Amino acid sequence: VGFVMDGNRRYARTIDQPVIVGHQRGAQTAGKILEWWVRLGPRYLTIWAFSSENFKRPKEEVDCLFRLMTIHFKNLAFASSVHLFQIRVRIVGSRERLPRELLEAIELLEDSTRKYSRLFLQVAVGYGGRDEIVRSVRSAIARGVEVTEDSIGQGTFCSQIGVPPVELIVRTSERRTSGFFLWDTQTAELHFLDKLWPQLTEEDWLDAIASFAQREIRSGR
Repeated sequence: VGFVMDGNRRYARTIDQPVIVGHQRGAQTAGKILEWWVRLGPRYLTIWAFSSENFKRPKEEVDCLFRLMTIHFKNLAFASSVHLFQIRVRIVGSRERLPRELLEAIELLEDSTRKYSRLFLQVAVGYGGRDEIVRSVRSAIARGVEVTEDSIGQGTFCSQIGVPPVELIVRTSERRTSGFFLWDTQTAELHFLDKLWPQLTEEDWLDAIASFAQREIRSGR
């Protein structure tokens, strides 16, 4: 399952609060998703936390987002549930423009969960779908292999870290995928929610999983 989290800023406006409050509430919702996931969910979960397009936002907002991610990644590294359920966490995306403190938090989180394999959480930070494909093509050329569907597929983040293609994309607020893991979502089902990310509830999560299960039954999977 892959989540495209959208609507934090609009949520902040609806409650007449600064943008950062919307992002804080959104981070809380992401934490709840992890709780719901370990109770009832597939082995693999992907969350798009920060896109390559987000770098274009005001510097103050971007810096606040980086601070939030740094705090939450550090907390996740020591979270009892992560170690109880043996969740391996990987952060994917371009890291060239990420601040040192966030990079250190990412390294801590990945190192502390490297030995686990029961559940797998993939968090996309600095990620863009087109950028991923460009990087994969360049990787194939650098390896001296022909650029084919197979060689491009071998260079995607999912392929490199052993995560299967996304089967269900859940998005709040908007009805588009915005380039979410372009190469590895070709056959993914789509589940759109007409609410803002901080408003997501456990019932929404269960409805998405149930809806996907029914689609699998109808398609004979």
